[in-house]
Amino acid sequence: MDLENLLREDFDKIEQYLPREQPFEAGWLELNINENPYPPSRVILDEIKMAINEKLRLYPEPTGKDLRKMISSVFLVDKKTLTNPNNIFIDNGADGVLENIMKTFINPGDQIIYFYPTYGLYKTLSLIYKAKKKEIKLNDDFSIPESAYSLKGKLIFINSPNNPNGKAFSNDVILKICKYFPGIVVIDETYGDFCQTTALPLLKEFKNLIIVRTFSNSFSLASMRIGYAVANDKIIKAMNKVRLPYNVSYLGQIAAISCIKHRDLVFKQNHKIISERKRLSETLSKYNGISVEPSDANFIFVKFSDKSICLKFIWDLKEKKVLVRHISQPGLYQYMRITINTPDNNNKFLDIFDELTKKYL
Repeated sequence: MDLENLLREDFDKIEQYLPREQPFEAGWLELNINENPYPPSRVILDEIKMAINEKLRLYPEPTGKDLRKMISSVFLVDKKTLTNPNNIFIDNGADGVLENIMKTFINPGDQIIYFYPTYGLYKTLSLIYKAKKKEIKLNDDFSIPESAYSLKGKLIFINSPNNPNGKAFSNDVILKICKYFPGIVVIDETYGDFCQTTALPLLKEFKNLIIVRTFSNSFSLASMRIGYAVANDKIIKAMNKVRLPYNVSYLGQIAAISCIKHRDLVFKQNHKIISERKRLSETLSKYNGISVEPSDANFIFVKFSDKSICLKFIWDLKEKKVLVRHISQPGLYQYMRITINTPDNNNKFLDIFDELTKKYL
């Protein structure tokens, strides 16, 4: 078999999205992949364990019916947004939702728009689906440029809060894009539960808007892979037509339902993350040659005035078994992204960081 001749003709042009480094061994402080540092609460874990029974041999409910009802009637009820289960689509993490949107709307050659810097999967999906991609550079302060309001295309991705800088875009900005963009507007609110701003209320006004959310980060269910979209019911119906059967596991649905039932416990933990985000931002900003971007996510984006010093910090941190994310892309070499962890682990990081400042700053 000659595998090279069997691959699709544009295979070499696809840039694979690669997850960040994960050692999977004891002793590492992993501040590079935006995971929630807190496990699900004991009551949630107990409900997941209770669900491990004879149903594991059965296929899960294919559309996540009970989960969609919980999201609409409990989680979204105070968001001033659409609250019918038919407005909700469940898939294998937020990434699964994004990929389904591509399957639903994109023909080869259709134009997709996304910003730079942002989540790298948008570019990868554009290449996989043979779309014509248009990358728009954000302003130096990571705001959306005025030119974005006259863009034309089939689909536009907006990550809010945006990865890697962490800042959410205002609803005034998103409203303006929804009003003038002729295609589908996708707001990826993966980190939305750490933020005071959400575009969910705009769904009542705009039928071309899709909000994507996930249980991975704020609900500590990254390994369960539960994501969802909220949109006009006609969009959800179309997305379900191309959805893979049984795309969300039984245990994943049970875990997400339990998280919604006990959301007060979940958000109590997340308030700690938000508080620690403020503490780390203020502490790191006190060093000469370092500034921290405003963040609405569970991570912060730290800028060094000298990119070579930034690299030295990253190398030395890794030697001490601390991983942060270096954004090795044009215009971003002087930045590192740091995931917010528990107070004890954050103190450990700050102590090591302080040692390095004496060496390099």
